[in-house]
Amino acid sequence: MNILVFGAQGSGKSTHAQYIAAKLHIPYIYTGDLFRELEKEESKSGKQIRQLMKKGILIPNKLSIPAFGDYLKKFPIYNGVVLDGYPRNIEQAKRVPLEIDLIVYVTLPEKTAIDRLLERGRYDDTPAAIKKRLSLYKKETKPLLAYFEKNNTKIVEIDNTPPVEEVQKKVDDLLKD
Repeated sequence: MNILVFGAQGSGKSTHAQYIAAKLHIPYIYTGDLFRELEKEESKSGKQIRQLMKKGILIPNKLSIPAFGDYLKKFPIYNGVVLDGYPRNIEQAKRVPLEIDLIVYVTLPEKTAIDRLLERGRYDDTPAAIKKRLSLYKKETKPLLAYFEKNNTKIVEIDNTPPVEEVQKKVDDLLKD
């Protein structure tokens, strides 16, 4: 089963994506790791990725689509995967080289998400960059829900406001189905 864990930055999607992957014993594929790895390279694309991430700008499709395809080859995906952070726009969704069976849509009030992002203290979590990323999420990424719904992909919404243990019980119930 291929699962996309979906939500705005700071919603807690990575926490739940890792939990689902561990529970199902399938790879957890987080493109944040991929791009942080690539930004360390002293190549032209590494420098470009570093600048974009610092500004809170999404990595353009011409870089992200081939990078994701190459990254995916590193994982044993025959039993399924849990994707976190990819796809982030319609073009990427059209070119994902596997079928998404389920979307777990993690929701959280924006103010809470912003507070969480500021608390984690990553270099790219500045107020300006966070605001930019959330704006891009609303404009480019959130429309993916309609795209996948139109393609009959099952979408389940999970409210991440309660404590993590409560949310994980809901995730456990979801995975039983």
